[in-house]
Amino acid sequence: MVAVAALLVPPIVMAEATSRTYALTAAILILAVGSAFPYAVVVALGTLPLCYAGVASFAAPRPAADEPHPFSAVAALRHAVAGFAYVSGSAAVGAIGIGTQIGLTSDLSAIPAAFRPSFLHLGGVLVAAVFVSLQLWRYEAPVGELPARTVVGTVALGASVALSPAVAFWVFNGGF
Repeated sequence: MVAVAALLVPPIVMAEATSRTYALTAAILILAVGSAFPYAVVVALGTLPLCYAGVASFAAPRPAADEPHPFSAVAALRHAVAGFAYVSGSAAVGAIGIGTQIGLTSDLSAIPAAFRPSFLHLGGVLVAAVFVSLQLWRYEAPVGELPARTVVGTVALGASVALSPAVAFWVFNGGF
C-alpha cells in the first residue's frame, strides 16, 4: 500500500511525475516514519501480550479458527516486526494523504471545513481496514464463526494501526 501510494498518488495530485514530486514524497515518508518510530515500537512490543495469550497477532499463522495462536520466540519476533511494519506503513500512507490534502486544498475549498475529509486519518483507517480484513481472511472461515476473542483482538490491533498517522503527526508537531 505504501509503494502504491508513494508512486501513484503524488503525480496524480501534482499533475506531473517529476523528480521534485518524488523528492517531496520521499521527504514526507522519512518524516512520517521517523515521527511514528516511537509509537511503532510501543505498539509492536506492547501488544505482545495479545500474541502470548493466543488472542491475535500482527503476523498470525494459519491456525484453525477455534484454536489459539501458538506462541514462541519466533512468533513473538514475527509479531513485533509485522506490527512495526504495519504501524510505520500506516503513518506513511497517512503522511501521503496529508500531502495530498495540502495539494488539493483549492479543490476542496467548495466543501465546508467541517465536512472535508482528513486524508491523514483516512490513510490510517485504510491501512487498518486492509490489515483487519487480511488477518481475518487468513482463517478461511466466516467472521461469524470465528471466536469473539480473535475478532476483537484483531480489531484492537487494527485500531492501533489506524491511530498511527495521528500519533506521528502529533509527535512531528512537538507533542512528544
